[in-house]
Amino acid sequence: MNSLRLRFLLPLMLFGFLPAIGAARLMGHPLEWFFGTEGVLLGGGVFLAGYLLSGWVLKPVAAVMNATASVLRGVPPSKEVAQWLPADFWKLRCDINMLFAKHRQSLNAAESHACQTAQRLLNAERLLREAFTALQGIFAASDEGVAVVDSQGTIIASNTKLDEFLGKPLEELGGRDSDTLLKAVASRFAESEQMTQWMKRCIQDSRATDRIEADLAGRDGRSFSIRTAPMQTDTGEVIGRLWMVRDCTQMRGLQQQLRESQKLGTLGQLAGGIAHDFNNMLTAIRGNLTLAELQPASNQSQVREKLQCANQATQRAADLVKSLLGYSRRSSGNSLRKVTNVKKLLAEVQTLLKHSVDPRVEIRMRAGMDASFVVSDPTQLEQVVLNLCLNARDALPEDHGIIEIGIENVTHRNPGGDGAPAEFAMIVVRDNGNGIPEESRGRIFEPFFTTKRDGKGTGLGLSMAQDIVREHGGWIEFDSVVGQGTEFRIFLPRTADPENVEDEPNYEQPQTVNTPVNIRGHVLVVDDEAPVRSIAVNMLTFLGYRVSEASDGQQALNIVLNGPDKVDVMLLDIYMPKLSGRDTFKQLRAAGNDIPVVVCSGFVIDPDEFVVLGEGRNPPVDIMLKPYSLDGLSKSMAKAIKTAHSPEDFAREMTPVMPA
Repeated sequence: MNSLRLRFLLPLMLFGFLPAIGAARLMGHPLEWFFGTEGVLLGGGVFLAGYLLSGWVLKPVAAVMNATASVLRGVPPSKEVAQWLPADFWKLRCDINMLFAKHRQSLNAAESHACQTAQRLLNAERLLREAFTALQGIFAASDEGVAVVDSQGTIIASNTKLDEFLGKPLEELGGRDSDTLLKAVASRFAESEQMTQWMKRCIQDSRATDRIEADLAGRDGRSFSIRTAPMQTDTGEVIGRLWMVRDCTQMRGLQQQLRESQKLGTLGQLAGGIAHDFNNMLTAIRGNLTLAELQPASNQSQVREKLQCANQATQRAADLVKSLLGYSRRSSGNSLRKVTNVKKLLAEVQTLLKHSVDPRVEIRMRAGMDASFVVSDPTQLEQVVLNLCLNARDALPEDHGIIEIGIENVTHRNPGGDGAPAEFAMIVVRDNGNGIPEESRGRIFEPFFTTKRDGKGTGLGLSMAQDIVREHGGWIEFDSVVGQGTEFRIFLPRTADPENVEDEPNYEQPQTVNTPVNIRGHVLVVDDEAPVRSIAVNMLTFLGYRVSEASDGQQALNIVLNGPDKVDVMLLDIYMPKLSGRDTFKQLRAAGNDIPVVVCSGFVIDPDEFVVLGEGRNPPVDIMLKPYSLDGLSKSMAKAIKTAHSPEDFAREMTPVMPA
């Protein structure tokens, strides 16, 4: 209050004295008069009057100021102050209180929202940190080697599995960029140039998604698959590329076991019909031999006729067994891939089918088929075609039906390649059966999906057929009309026709026996079965060879390595007790003996295994499948003798001997 009075009195005295001085000067008083007694009294009176006036005038003002300050502090004014406040002040106070209440409410809401936002951000940060930690753990513990490459070609992340696959961290191999990754990965594979080209194509096409499977360089037998895919934002923008390397050796083994199991299932389906036909052949053999025994000695023409009939039945049985053995032999993937005559393979499938389907079903080979060659595992390819044919058989009407098999050379675009036209062999399997229902056509290649009755199918045949064809660089198409039949088309990349193609066998024509010759060769027959050994000895003796025999491998080694007579050729059975044919061959080569060996067996044999057994030294000259004919034995022995002697000696020693 006092400070307010002073602020009020100073201007009041200033503006009060100035008019008083002016009035005194007009009345004739000098300026010094103000400093005399009258002037001092006048000034004091003016000050006193102003002081008293200020107390009366300023008291309401002070009350309003104090009340306003109290309101701003949220404290109501005192009773002494309130009596001086006008009615408008109280209205103003209510408005101010309402305004402050609204602002306080808004402030509280904003503060609450800020706290909730801060909590959400903290929770999001925690979840993000946990997710990042989990991803780091998954990334590090993954069975796949992973590399993440940004759009500039820089590797922004990789895991220890990739370092293990490469043998060193990327930094030690040259840097963390796409070029280093490409060179390091490609160098680990046997087909490094092919792998390099594939990876370059994927890098150039920013949106490419692909997968490749290949074997590592070296002899550890491991296989790896590489997958790649682009990394994209929600808008589709490509921001990088993901590379994944996985050891698929075990998976390949499981797939192979599954295929072998499926193959056994197929053999089971064939077994009933084949056993029936085999019994028919045995009946023909036994019956003709019995009739030959009953003929009088003078009737040689009838004896010869019956023996020829028995021999023909034996040949048909041997052909059937050969087809079965060829199909049932174990496949090992790429190592057995070779140039395959597809037309010949389809003929073998037809042979098996004829013995395993209802005689009323016609197995028809398409007329005018093209000669076509592909690089394939023939056993796997035969399994694919046979499965399709057996599916066709199951879809045929009960009383009749037609299964048609064919091969055609076509130019087609590979849907899984670069789209350029290429040459393919198209294998066709068509039937006039029930057809595939519309609702099932999109699922027929799914594993375990089948439209057959329970117990009639596993649902694995078409799925495995598709996998095998894809591994061979091809694909399968089909068309089907319910009530009219189905056609499957297998497309496989063609290869150039080989220069030397084995003649297709013509089993309908009787075999001819070469004129016996006296080559003065010494042959050792090694077989544990006495009847088989006796047949071989008699045939070779008839052909003009000097023959010795051994009942097991150890006896054969003693004759060759320690016997007094030189052995020119060994006819060696594979499956024997004590010392097997494989071990006999291995020990023979280990002892430094390189005599020609002709291997014979009732099972299909892989020639490459003898290269390993003999450590590369003189593998078998020939491999004969039992039962062998006189003509086949003659050719194999002549080939072996020619190997054992120089061409001059061979020409000089060949002396024809007419049969008695």
